[in-house]
Amino acid sequence: MKDLSLYIPQPKELSFRQRMLSDPETMAYNAPWFPPDGCIDFPQSAWERWYADWIGREPERFFAYLKRDSDGAFVGDVCFHCTPEGGWDTEVLIYAPERGKGYGTQGLRLLAEHAFSHGVTCLHNEFETTRDAAYRMHRAVGFRETGRRDGMIFLELTEEDFRKGNTHMEPREVLDILHVAERLKDTPRHCTTSKGRRESVAEHSWRISLMAMLLRSEFPELDIDKVTRMCLIHDLGECFTGDIPTFLKTDADEATEERLLDRWVSSLPAPVSEELSALYAEMNALTTPEAKLYKSLDKLEAVIQHNESPIETWEPNEYELNKTYAFDIVAFSDWLTALRKEIYKDTVAKIESGK
Repeated sequence: MKDLSLYIPQPKELSFRQRMLSDPETMAYNAPWFPPDGCIDFPQSAWERWYADWIGREPERFFAYLKRDSDGAFVGDVCFHCTPEGGWDTEVLIYAPERGKGYGTQGLRLLAEHAFSHGVTCLHNEFETTRDAAYRMHRAVGFRETGRRDGMIFLELTEEDFRKGNTHMEPREVLDILHVAERLKDTPRHCTTSKGRRESVAEHSWRISLMAMLLRSEFPELDIDKVTRMCLIHDLGECFTGDIPTFLKTDADEATEERLLDRWVSSLPAPVSEELSALYAEMNALTTPEAKLYKSLDKLEAVIQHNESPIETWEPNEYELNKTYAFDIVAFSDWLTALRKEIYKDTVAKIESGK
């Protein structure tokens, strides 16, 4: 969820910037230049001159707070300023208590949009090669790496790249995404396989993707490639929370998973971040035929797996749940409804056999 706006502070509101610059946790990145803790003195006596230097000076320089729309709180600041070489350097500072929420990436996007709408042609930044989070944040917005030297990494963003979106990823960025997704191989689901082993979230995601491929001819009017992508990514949020059975999952659990997933997606390189964000928005809205098919397969596969698992692994409530689960979501399709009825027959037969 995007929840930030650029806000030009009033002079009296510079107390927030003073608080950030004096906070060791917020300023730790700055310690090599301002030892021992990176903090910078910003007394109230300096505010008037600083304000005159920075506010109302576009496009030479620009400064704004990042303001959270939901409650009006300040969470950080952003700025750019013209360099002697003719470019514009950028800075993003997020207050330490507000980090880990995707605000850095959102703020940098807002800054870039504002800059390119006010005559700026190219943004630059540079920082230590060890600052992986900062690198991911800039890449997510579309910055390109232009070089590395003396332990520093140099990046730039042109308006053209920002408008069209950076369409390329570095090999390391792909590996970083795969390393996160790998967690699903070790994330157990509630159900077991036919041999009584707890299945993983990755196995569940694989089989609903296979189901989507198999149903291509049954739904020729749908974009099955999109459905398959939805199936592949639908449980990535469980990389961060683990799997919680549907009959135990609360609204708070859903909100936590959505928040952690959104933070991760926002940190990804622009082409992946934008594609995943669009897919998740469509999946959550559940209005398109593709989203309805993905959700149907997600629920149907769960019942199929229960029918395949030893009945002694079932919870008491699942004897009835497995008879009724997913009938509502498949109602939009006669073919899926017929498939659900066949699954129901298997459920009844399993219960009657007792194994």
